[in-house]
Amino acid sequence: MLSRSINSKRLAFGSRFISQTSGLLQTVSPLERPVTVDRELPDPFAKKRQNRRYFWAYAIGVTILCGIIFNYEKTRSPIINSTMYFLRRSAVAKDQLGDHIDFKTSWPWIWGKLNTVQGDINIHFDVKGDKGLGELRLKAHRESSRHPFIIEQFVLAKDGIDHDLTNDPTIDFEI
Repeated sequence: MLSRSINSKRLAFGSRFISQTSGLLQTVSPLERPVTVDRELPDPFAKKRQNRRYFWAYAIGVTILCGIIFNYEKTRSPIINSTMYFLRRSAVAKDQLGDHIDFKTSWPWIWGKLNTVQGDINIHFDVKGDKGLGELRLKAHRESSRHPFIIEQFVLAKDGIDHDLTNDPTIDFEI
């Protein structure tokens, strides 16, 4: 046993304490220990200018990343997949762009509104083929989710000339 001269003090060993008055070993959780700070805490307002720069850099970065994520979702939309399927099988598109029709770049950017829940599609994006580049424009709407889309405009623009793909007899446009 320990000496009884230090009656009310405790000696700390890890998460256990030895009580000097009773000599018993007591287990105390780390949450019950007093919190102490060995140094002065930093002042969050000391570097206001630098903190504002960090905030704006973070906000701009998050905005750009959200735009990239939303555009990626557009490129993987069933509407875009169907549109590319129709474009690849269209005789007019093959005549203008050639074979191997695909997006212009490996990271395509879909411009415009693509909201299938509200039934509103008004998009355009760049495509390429063996013969050259073009821009595909699609505008469609629907009254409700129970109705099919009504295609107002499905155009392949190449060299300033618009080619209407809805009049192509080789494919049936039902989106």
